[in-house]
Amino acid sequence: MITVSRELYPADQDESVNAFQCANSAYPIYAEATGLAMLEVRRSAETSQMWRSPDNGETWTLADEIPIESATLEGLFTETSVGPLYRDPDNGRIVRFQQQRLYTVPASARPTYFESRDAFVPNSHTVYYQVSVEGGHTWTASRQLIEQGEGFNPNHWAQDVTFREGCAVLGEPPPFHKLADGRIVFPCQVRTAVNADTLGSIQAGRFYAEWDAEGTGLTWTSGGRVPGGGCEQTIAPLADGRLLNILRAQGQIKAYPFDAWLRPCTVSDDGGVTWSEPRPLAFDDGQGLTSPRAWSVLIRSEANGRLYWIANILPAFDTEASAAIRSRYTGRADPRYPLCVAEVDEAAVALKHDTLTVIQDREPHMPHWVRLSNYHVYNDRETGDLVVLMLVSYCEHQEDRGERPWPSYRYRITVGA
Repeated sequence: MITVSRELYPADQDESVNAFQCANSAYPIYAEATGLAMLEVRRSAETSQMWRSPDNGETWTLADEIPIESATLEGLFTETSVGPLYRDPDNGRIVRFQQQRLYTVPASARPTYFESRDAFVPNSHTVYYQVSVEGGHTWTASRQLIEQGEGFNPNHWAQDVTFREGCAVLGEPPPFHKLADGRIVFPCQVRTAVNADTLGSIQAGRFYAEWDAEGTGLTWTSGGRVPGGGCEQTIAPLADGRLLNILRAQGQIKAYPFDAWLRPCTVSDDGGVTWSEPRPLAFDDGQGLTSPRAWSVLIRSEANGRLYWIANILPAFDTEASAAIRSRYTGRADPRYPLCVAEVDEAAVALKHDTLTVIQDREPHMPHWVRLSNYHVYNDRETGDLVVLMLVSYCEHQEDRGERPWPSYRYRITVGA
């Protein structure tokens, strides 16, 4: 039996900081192989921050921060954010990414989603990283992520990615995984016109990272991309060694093999070099489901060893309830409620229907444009719970979104033995 509890997190919340973000507390990791020291990423009005907790997330202090915005010589504005974070389970080294993108005007001149969208400079993403060998207390100098091999450089920094012509974004939900051969898999979404007819305009790709001889840097290569396109991949190793990948249905080829309200899943038996043709995720009893364009998370419980999927799970496509939803939310990015969890049947690659549990649903005071999404999940070392950190947010079409409360919660999911 799965049970869920909820509390405000952090306990002291600043609504002015919460508002208009996708997440408040992000990328939580344990700083060492044992113990309760944790790191996570937060954002203030002017800085992107890393926080540290000595006591399993009960109390926090600011550990590091960088300015979010800086002006360029070309008259543009660079936005920088810390994250994601990754700790290598074998050697304890922590990788801290910094991602950058360009805008034509400063943040003060683009307070709304639509103004920010219009000011964004297409394909202007770049990725940098630092390494800590001391549990996140000190860091190496920042390095740009540049794929190894002839022809790659700070401008043409990855396969099919040249600055301002294509981009790769580490916008996929953790946890990330290390393969038996030592390669770390970081899923990414690639925006490129190359092979768009088979791989989509938004391509579900990945980087492989391997430690260099000094152990303080990484070498990078591109991995395989999923047929048909997609983004916000959540990946987990199955019991038989294959990789399961559940994607957000966006940027797909036309015509896609099935309706985009269905949730694509695909499997790789070679560590992510090749992927099966996506098929719709369903329940183990054959019943289908729909899901909006929003991210989801696969995570294996360290308490019982079972694999779980956390997502906005909606009624099956061939139902009246689904038809009503699809008629109202034509953009496919909503409704992002309820937020649910279900155990994965790893042999069948399906969801166990009798385990489906609601984590949070829309409450009476919440508008229909509320979003219960963009959460981060980890295993609690003390309790064995799956912990979900989530900021309640709103679709850009919610006219009074800036006037509404944006509470941030911590949910504890107890999955049992």
